[in-house]
Amino acid sequence: MQALRMNVQGYLSSATKNPLRASRNALLTIVTILVLWKYLVLFMGMSVEMSKQISLNIVIAGNPSATYYPLGDQVLIIGGLFLIFFAMVQNEISLRTLRNLGDYKSYIATLTGVAGLVLFWAIAENIELSSRTQAPFLVIGGAFLTGFLLVQDEMRELSALIIESILKPRGAVEMWKGSWRDVVISISAISLFFICLFNLSMLSVYIPSLYYEQDKVFSILMLLTVTIWLVVMSKESAKPAVVNKRHSSMAFLISIPLLLYVSFRILLLLRTDPTWDVSWDFMDSIAGFSISNWPNQVNPYAGTRWDFHWAGVVNAVRVVLVSIVLCTVIGIIVGVMRLSNHKLSSGFGTVYVEIFRNMPLALLLFTISITVGNTLPNMADEFDIAGTILLSNQGIFTPAIDPGLLFIAILVPVLAKAYTTYADRDGFDDSDEGVRTRFRMWVGVFAVATAISLSNGWDVPTIWKRIPASPGSWVVEGGFEITLPFICIIAGLTIYTSAIVAEIVRGSIQSLPRGQIEAGISLGLTPFQRLRLVIMPQALRSMVPALNNQYMNVWKNSSLAMVVAYNDIFYINLVIVNKIGKAVPTFILILITYQVGSLVISAIMNLYNRRVTRVQI
Repeated sequence: MQALRMNVQGYLSSATKNPLRASRNALLTIVTILVLWKYLVLFMGMSVEMSKQISLNIVIAGNPSATYYPLGDQVLIIGGLFLIFFAMVQNEISLRTLRNLGDYKSYIATLTGVAGLVLFWAIAENIELSSRTQAPFLVIGGAFLTGFLLVQDEMRELSALIIESILKPRGAVEMWKGSWRDVVISISAISLFFICLFNLSMLSVYIPSLYYEQDKVFSILMLLTVTIWLVVMSKESAKPAVVNKRHSSMAFLISIPLLLYVSFRILLLLRTDPTWDVSWDFMDSIAGFSISNWPNQVNPYAGTRWDFHWAGVVNAVRVVLVSIVLCTVIGIIVGVMRLSNHKLSSGFGTVYVEIFRNMPLALLLFTISITVGNTLPNMADEFDIAGTILLSNQGIFTPAIDPGLLFIAILVPVLAKAYTTYADRDGFDDSDEGVRTRFRMWVGVFAVATAISLSNGWDVPTIWKRIPASPGSWVVEGGFEITLPFICIIAGLTIYTSAIVAEIVRGSIQSLPRGQIEAGISLGLTPFQRLRLVIMPQALRSMVPALNNQYMNVWKNSSLAMVVAYNDIFYINLVIVNKIGKAVPTFILILITYQVGSLVISAIMNLYNRRVTRVQI
């Protein structure tokens, strides 16, 4: 209260000195309060009505109401959601907390929140509460009480006092005498809540709105709480940690009506709308449509929808891995070209970046698809390269290699890389002789890998016509097919992302001190050596976090593969939705899949980022 009084006095003093500014601030405050009031009344009103709807159980012919949820279930679902937000704002749970569970004081507020949820659930399960008044008051009032206690920020002290009083009952009186003023507001709020909850009928005689217009009551209380604390927070000079926690608590308090509305709305939809049946039993049925995937072709007559989903994941991962490699290589080349003193190189890099970075990806994919489809010849006029590769508008057919030998051939350079990493543990030999030796070694490695992969020969594709008189009966046997949709989606993702990667590379290199480049010049390093040994290792420190975002964007942007008719996750699941109508569970599955992929990419890039930042500059 002392802080609030000082803030009011400061506001009046500033208003006397600058009346125009004070008038503008007053008008802004009034508008903000009116908007906040409209928001609170709107969502609180809908939340209270939906709470009454799901709490009221009207039994007809022995069947309960379709929208009925037992009050205990409401407390567990909505209370559990708010407990998660409570724990996030308290920010007490961490790996250190889990390693030191005996230090209960470090997470005592969150523990008290769990105990409060258990208490609310016990009340809902064991005490008969009115479905029209006390049930909404318990759930919605409990949510508001959670936000109020968070903003008040007295729960840690209050919980510690209660536990210390239980453990040391003889000194409890002295402890409360010295500390009750620090927790009196929280104790009063909790006590007032339970008094009102169990005496709503009696209190309705004196305060009818508490019984008939609970949405207005909670809106007024929330508006007063938010207004008072915003005034206090605008003038306070507490520690940054305290200020940040109060900002988080205030954001949570303001979002409570919206969170309640969304929670109640989802609960109603789960009972009233069949499309909100969040179960994936339908994925066990036969899909009934055909897709193109590799390496394991799914049988459209026997494959389940789960098989098709995982085939879409494999298709998307193939595209993303290839696109990430290509966009990184092209992006680095174009980014370095933009820094070149050669006008033609820098001009080409600038044009490349400005055109493709500003082009919508969907439009770029559509353009590539139309261009490639119209450029490649028809199947009857296929383009033959050395009698081994066939190009047509149906795809590119290349010789196929035995998969087992291909795996061994790939394993050879991987083992060579592991050896060079071990050999260079004490430093890389960058002398001319060392570079030549390393070059000869890698030439030999790739020669051995090529020899292994081709040791059993390759399967060359052949084309023939099944029905001579039919124009569409061409058959290609043998070889390996690279479909046009695969080429188009890789080209689109690579070109679009490489333009952004080029800017990341350029900005990271330009952020380096000029002295680093001059030091390389003074050592007699060639431009390529300066780039490889001096510039790029240091630029990676700022490049990797930005590249992490772009690699995740490649994964998420692959959902536009349906523009070029490529069978990825989004395309396959969209077909499933159109066939059976299970939109909500299907899109939740898509969301989870993309979320997992993004987290995997982020984890890999964070590991690499820690590696390149081990040495502090």
